Amino acid sequence: MTEYSFEVGVRAVVRVQASDPDAARKVVESVLGAPSSQEIKLANQNNHGIGRDATVTAVDFVQKTPAKLVADEAKLVATKRRGPRTA
Repeated sequence: MTEYSFEVGVRAVVRVQASDPDAARKVVESVLGAPSSQEIKLANQNNHGIGRDATVTAVDFVQKTPAKLVADEAKLVATKRRGPRTA
């Protein structure tokens, strides 16, 4: 078989519980690593089991942009407690 390499765009939403956004942001990169050899092996077994004649040999991820905060539960809860603003 011939080996092929593909680059794909991936968007990940990583949910983290932490004391503040800065602490949370620092751990995001740790979960964006490549899958283990066991995880790749399992994916290959599943693919072969459904008749796909291809084998994944490696997966690498590169973080291209810094983590962007998209939700802050503490601020959401505080806003709900205060109630809606009136003019």
